[in-house]
Amino acid sequence: MQKPQRGVSLVELMVALVIGAFLILVVIRIVLDNQLSYLFQRAQADNQSNARFTLTWLDQQLLKTGFKRRPDQTLEAAFPALSEAQSGVNGCAFAAGQVIKSLQGKALCLRYQPSDRLDVDCLGNRRPANTAALARPYSEPPEAFVEKLSLTTNQQLLCTSKDGAATLVEGVAELRFDFGVGLAGSPQVIAYTDAPASGDYIRSVRYAALLSTPLPPRAVAASSRAWSRWHDDARRPAPDRLYQMIRSTVTLRNLMP
Repeated sequence: MQKPQRGVSLVELMVALVIGAFLILVVIRIVLDNQLSYLFQRAQADNQSNARFTLTWLDQQLLKTGFKRRPDQTLEAAFPALSEAQSGVNGCAFAAGQVIKSLQGKALCLRYQPSDRLDVDCLGNRRPANTAALARPYSEPPEAFVEKLSLTTNQQLLCTSKDGAATLVEGVAELRFDFGVGLAGSPQVIAYTDAPASGDYIRSVRYAALLSTPLPPRAVAASSRAWSRWHDDARRPAPDRLYQMIRSTVTLRNLMP
């Protein structure tokens, strides 16, 4: 005699559906967490990449400050007074011998002579007027490079010369320059200030930058130590940014006595 066949009961079916739904939710949660982790790591990598470039580029440009091809020349002779119209860069006027200038702590102007015919400014441009002079060793070029390093309201680190302006790094939320000043004839820094006087002897530049990268709201913490340390309080940053702070000090070797 054939035994009667039995199917799945309603209770068993409901249990299977509940278990299946639970497993689906677990898988979805794992996928979402992995996605947020990937976005966080990518944002962190972007910040670190921007930090390396910013440190390298700013150090490189600051080290050029005050370079002159004739070591026997004084700064006043190598770098005569220059008006804003002569420099071609907004805000960059220099007294005789002055090669670096603060612009409200968040920007600066600097100038230096090209070292050879291949030397270019921050935009990759040469100065045709220097071609003949640079063919001779230790000759004085008729035109020095003038550059302005500044931060825009769109969080862009900008370099400006007489040929225009270009964005070097994006995602720079804040930027600050402090200038190490000392006494005449001494290489020692006695104080740092963001607004050096016209007669101060600048020996070094200390800078700091607060970098930021967009993030989904769920991928960022409620507070940021980098943000809090920069502003020196517990204010919370925007909920969709990842922050990183960098800083460096560059000795202006061409201005040492």
